[in-house]
Amino acid sequence: MKAMKEKEMTYEKAMERLEEISLQLENNKLGIDQIAGCLKEAKTLAAFCREQLVATEEDVRKILAEKE
Repeated sequence: MKAMKEKEMTYEKAMERLEEISLQLENNKLGIDQIAGCLKEAKTLAAFCREQLVATEEDVRKILAEKE
């Protein structure tokens, strides 16, 4: 699977791809030439997921604050 375009990216898709990369690394399914590229992709995906979680947390806090 190739890296997804940013506009197509969702948290769920990013997590699926991270799992895929993780399994490939664990099962030695990647050639030496692919490892660095996959690790870079994983780093980008992890940052995307972190940003999504922070944004969602902020939204939830705002919603809860409005109820008070």
